[in-house]
Amino acid sequence: MLALNLVYDALFGSEQLTQKLEDVRGTADPLGGIYIGTPDFDNTTDADIVALSPWIRITDLPGDETTDADDDRFLEYPRVQIDFWCKNELLQQTSEIDTLIRKAMHGAGWERVYHRSDADHDTPQLRMVTAYFQSQGIPV
Repeated sequence: MLALNLVYDALFGSEQLTQKLEDVRGTADPLGGIYIGTPDFDNTTDADIVALSPWIRITDLPGDETTDADDDRFLEYPRVQIDFWCKNELLQQTSEIDTLIRKAMHGAGWERVYHRSDADHDTPQLRMVTAYFQSQGIPV
C-alpha cells in the first residue's frame, strides 16, 4: 500500500500532468482523475466513461524484490501498474500524457519496465495505455 500512495503522490503532485488531464478532458474531475485501484463510476455507461477520460488507475504488481541484511529487509523494490484511458482520436494528447507520467515517475525514483498502448476492448472509443514501473528502492 505504501508504494501505491507514493505513486499517487508523485502523479498528483505533477501540476503539468494534472493540468494536462483537465485540459484534455475539458473539465475538472472532482476526484482529480488519478485513482488507486479501479474507480467506481457509479455503474456508468460506456459513453460516460468516454466523457470522463482521460483518467489514470494505479495498481500493485506482485513480486517485489528486496535487499536484505541479517535476514531483514532494508530496501524494497515494489512494482506498480499505471493505466490510463484517452479518446482514440487524441493520439497527440495521449502521447503527451504518457510522457508526463514517465517524467513524474522518473523524478520520484521509479523506472518504466514495460509499456503498451492499444484500443480498449471493453470501450473501443478509448485507447488504453499500460506501463509497469519499478521503484529504485524504498527504505523499509
